[in-house]
This record gives sequence, C-alpha cells and structure tokens, in this order.
Amino acid sequence: MYGADQINAILHETIVSDPNINHVILADKTGLTLAYSSRFAFDEFETEALGAIASAVYLASEQQGQNVGLKELDIIISEFTDGLVLVASCGSTVLCLITDTGVQLGLIRRTMKLAAEKIRNILDVEAKPVPPPQQEIQPVQPVATTVEEKVQDEFISDLELALRELEQF
Repeated sequence: MYGADQINAILHETIVSDPNINHVILADKTGLTLAYSSRFAFDEFETEALGAIASAVYLASEQQGQNVGLKELDIIISEFTDGLVLVASCGSTVLCLITDTGVQLGLIRRTMKLAAEKIRNILDVEAKPVPPPQQEIQPVQPVATTVEEKVQDEFISDLELALRELEQF
C-alpha cells in the first residue's frame, strides 16, 4: 500500500498546483481507473468512464503516431470551449487532467510531465520481480552400492570371464 499512498499524494499535489485543475485521474491502459483526485464531488461512475475514455484515446493516438513514424506519444491535449483534457503516459498507466480555461498550458504540461514521471518510477519499482534467492549447488555424491548390486556385478564379471575362456576352446 506504500505505493498507493505515494500515488494519491502525487495526484493531490498535482490538483492543488493550479486552481484551474479540476480532476486528476490515473487509469491503466485497459481503461480501469486506479486512483483520482477531484476538486468537486464527482460521481464515481463518471470517473470510471473518464479513465476508460482517456486510456482508449491515448492508445488510439499512440497507434496513430506509430503508424506514421512519429515515435513515442508524449501528451494528448484536447481543447474544449470551457477547458482542456490532457492525457500522458506513466508507463503502464495514463494520467488524465481536466482543467478550466484559465490554465497556463506550459505550466500544466510541466506539472503533468513531473507527476507522470514520479508515478512511472513508483510503478516501475513495484513491478520489478524479486529475484529468487540463490541456492548453493551441491555436488552430486556417489550413491553407495548395495550388497545385491555388488553380488550381481561379481556374477556378471564371472560370467564374462567364463565366456572368454569358452571362446578359447
């Protein structure tokens, strides 16, 4: 839960960094909303829908850019009459900001990039598998032969010797 607390703190820092940011949503790339922060009472269903839409739009735009050779997608900015919707990648997740019209685009892009990088770093640390403990390899010890095996080996040796003697006649 340590990572979740850190992510919630980053979302809170982001929303209070500018009075024109109204909602901050973190969703995975399948569309599942993982966390959010809002200035207003916000219906959880609407939050889930916004996270899913932000993720889908990001993935579609990312594919579009790759198809025309534009490499990696940085931030999507959708401008509306009453505000902006910005979406940026955080590794396996996307960060979505919904703002009013009074936001300063340069500052909000910088704020978003910093938040996305912090979230990516937290998620990368949590996603790294823990290597299994190294086990010391023990040399194979010869298995002691049983009395029956010794008797059988002697019988075979005697039989081979007898056959060789027969061949000489």
